[in-house]
Amino acid sequence: MKKHTIYGIKSSAKDEKIIVQRVNDYLKTLDRTMSKTKSKSMLEARLPFVLKYFYWNLNKGTGTWFELFRNEDIEGKYYNNSNKECGWILKTRIDLTHPCYEKNKTENFLLDILKSIEFEIITIKESDTDLE
Repeated sequence: MKKHTIYGIKSSAKDEKIIVQRVNDYLKTLDRTMSKTKSKSMLEARLPFVLKYFYWNLNKGTGTWFELFRNEDIEGKYYNNSNKECGWILKTRIDLTHPCYEKNKTENFLLDILKSIEFEIITIKESDTDLE
């Protein structure tokens, strides 16, 4: 697995409740959950992509961060224009320097997140350097 990966979830924007529930059901087994943010500073950090909110999870136990957001923003722009069949985007980041990072444990956590979604997932972009 690369340090940064962007996945597309082949779904519709209306599948939000199902996707969020499935991820949270998995996270619940680890006594975790996703947070939903409407924080102005966190949303502004994603400009020019304009979101009302997005979901995120920071797992210090595995050295990971992921965020889940719609592929189409409130202005009708697509985060990933080449994959409009993906209603949702999942961005993951692995902190290779985090003291709790363990390759197998960390990668298995992220793979379990992807499996929990139960929609077809495509890899849009991956890199060992910062994306965007």
